[in-house]
Amino acid sequence: MQIGFVNFNTEEKKRVAKMMQLLQESEAIEELGIGRVRDHFSNTLFPGTSTLQHHAKYFVLLPSLYYHAAFKSRRFQNTSEVSRYIKEAEVQITRQLAKDENGKLKTDVTGITGINTYEDALKDYTKYVKYDPAYIYGSGLARYGIIPDTGVERLILELNRNHFDSPHNKSLIKSEDLTGDADDMNGDKQPIKTCGEKYDFFDGDTINMALSKTEASWLRDRIIATCKGSMLSCLIEGSHDIPQNIGYLNIGDILDDMPSDVIYIYKKSVLFAKLMHLIDWRFNYSYYKSFSNTENTDDCDEQKSLQALYKDCDEQYNLLLTLYKEDIENQEAYNNLFDYIRPIDIMLTEFCKACYAAIVDGQPTRVDELVKSRERTIKRERSKIGNNAYKNQRRSKPLPNSFRWETVRTIVNEIRNPQ
Repeated sequence: MQIGFVNFNTEEKKRVAKMMQLLQESEAIEELGIGRVRDHFSNTLFPGTSTLQHHAKYFVLLPSLYYHAAFKSRRFQNTSEVSRYIKEAEVQITRQLAKDENGKLKTDVTGITGINTYEDALKDYTKYVKYDPAYIYGSGLARYGIIPDTGVERLILELNRNHFDSPHNKSLIKSEDLTGDADDMNGDKQPIKTCGEKYDFFDGDTINMALSKTEASWLRDRIIATCKGSMLSCLIEGSHDIPQNIGYLNIGDILDDMPSDVIYIYKKSVLFAKLMHLIDWRFNYSYYKSFSNTENTDDCDEQKSLQALYKDCDEQYNLLLTLYKEDIENQEAYNNLFDYIRPIDIMLTEFCKACYAAIVDGQPTRVDELVKSRERTIKRERSKIGNNAYKNQRRSKPLPNSFRWETVRTIVNEIRNPQ
C-alpha cells in the first residue's frame, strides 16, 4: 500500500508525517498483536530509537549530510535528484565506516548499515540497501529536534531553492562549505541542526564510528533537551557503568538514582515482558502441536520431530514459570499492569489478563486455547497454527522483549565514552 498527501502547509505536513510514521511502525503485525503496548513502553522509555538502529554516529553524520546537500553549490531540480544525492553519499559513508586506512574491512565494528551491498552500490546506487540510514534514523533525528518532522528530501529541496534564489549566494565561492555555519541560525530559523564537525562525504578515506567529544557533547545535549525525564536521557546523564552485555531484565541496579516515574514504567515493562515470554512459549507449543498426529502428517520421523519440539516448548515454559515465579505470583502488580495498558490496547489487555489467570491457576491448556483464538483474531487467514502452509517451518526460540535495549545500550555508551 502506498500513501501520499497534498502539500498544504508546514503544520499539515507535520501532522501527516506523524500519521505516516505511526503507520510505518505498525506494518509488521506479529502473531499476537502486542505492537501498541510494546511500542508504548519503547517510545516512552527510549524515544527516537528503533531496533534497526545500531550506532550514535549516524545521528551526527546524516544532519551534516543534509545541510551540505541543501547548501552545496548545485541546484536540485526535484526530490528525485535529492534522493539520489543522499543515497550516493550514504554509500560512500558506508565505505568510509567499513574500511580502514589500508582499504581493508574493519573487523571490530558491527552494525554498519549497508555493509553487505556497498561495493555493488558504489557502481550503481540503486543496489544499496532498501532500509538506508536516512530511513532508519529519520524518526530519531526528528524526535531530537535535529530535523523537522517532515520529509527530509522535500525540506532539502526547499532550502536548496531558497539558497540559490538568494542574491547573497552569488558572492559565495563555488567550493565553499557552509556546514560549519549551521549553528549561526538558531531555533526555527535553522531547520537542520549540525554538530559543527566537517566531513568529506565523497572523497574521504575513513570515518571513525566512535564519536568525537564534540559530536558526543552535541548529541547528548540534543537528546537531553528533547527527551528530558525519559530513561534514555537519564542513562546518558547517569553515573553507573552500563556493561555491554547486560540484559534488559537485569538493569535494575543501574536505575536506583532515576526518577520514580521512570522506574515505575520500567517495572511495568518487565512484568509485561515476562508474561509475554511465557505466552510466546505456549504459542510455539500450540504451533508444533497443531501439526502432530494429523491426517496430513504420515511421516513417522516428522511426527517424532514435532513431538520433540512441542515437548521442549512445554519444558521451557515450565522452567520460565519457575524463574519468573516471584513476579508471576504478585497478582497486585499484574492487576496494576493491566490497568496501565488497558487504555493503550483494551483487547490485548483482556487477552493478557485471561492468560495470566490461566497461568496462575496452572492451566497451560487454557493458555493454549487463548493463544489460538487470539492469533485467529489478529492474523485471520494468515494464522500459522494448524496452517499446513507452515508445517515445515521451524520457529525461533522466544526471547523476552527488551524494548530496543540492545540499541539503547550501545548508543548511550557511545555518547558517554567519546574518543
